[in-house]
Amino acid sequence: MEVTFEKLSVASLSKVVEMVNDIFSDYVIPVKWDVFSFELDIRENSISLDDSFLMLVDDKEVGLCINCIRPPKARIDAFGILKEYRGHGYGMALLEYALDDLKWKNTNKTFLEVAQDDPAVSFYEKHGFRFNRFLVSYYLNEKVNETPWHLEDATAEEVYEMAVLNEKEKVRLPNWQREALSLKLSKERYNYQFVVEHGEKIGYVVWGVNSNGAYIIDTAPRGGKDYDRFLKKVIAYIQSELSPRSILIMNVPDNDSLYKACVSAGMKPFFNQLEMVKF
Repeated sequence: MEVTFEKLSVASLSKVVEMVNDIFSDYVIPVKWDVFSFELDIRENSISLDDSFLMLVDDKEVGLCINCIRPPKARIDAFGILKEYRGHGYGMALLEYALDDLKWKNTNKTFLEVAQDDPAVSFYEKHGFRFNRFLVSYYLNEKVNETPWHLEDATAEEVYEMAVLNEKEKVRLPNWQREALSLKLSKERYNYQFVVEHGEKIGYVVWGVNSNGAYIIDTAPRGGKDYDRFLKKVIAYIQSELSPRSILIMNVPDNDSLYKACVSAGMKPFFNQLEMVKF
């Protein structure tokens, strides 16, 4: 059998989306991408199509690895082999090929996320990845007892300026998807708003709505002050505006201050992932 690799930059995006949906159809939370959302993800998560690959066996696409690059860091956004081709060493060959490519991109560590109980955890450990921290996804379907904040519209660039200060001051330890740069690159994909108290911009929230209710991409007080109260009042605002069936906050790192605030707000965990890293 002949094994070859093809850059995603020369592949059809519809083919890539179809592959991802097939590969992750049996995942803990099934993935359902479409071309439009994938194009937005490319920009928001710094996906490099030139450094992401389809794996072909005798000219048939059997797997893929989608990589994000922000030197000196990289991240594997999606990785997998079609179910019928697993167990034959193709995953090992694809991962080694992708990691070798990343060595030449001025990166010195690569991150990925995997469900806590997924057998793939041991696969990644065999290839040098180590546990970094837990990422916990939360939901809330009960009304919080708080007075809502006053919010004013902002731009992604304005939110970025406040978020990056929190990172520089070490009051946040965000994961890739809620880094300040991700918020900036998401542009007008979500709702971007400042939290205003006594005429002063004291924080921000980036959020959206889907068929299941509302979701918060990220929210933080400036300087990380009184995070627990801050989050409750953000949730109160969204509930007062929409009365959503539920509010989700996905993949919150267990060492980031947002994690404790989610627990304090009474949010319930429903999905745990491991963030793993290879140096």
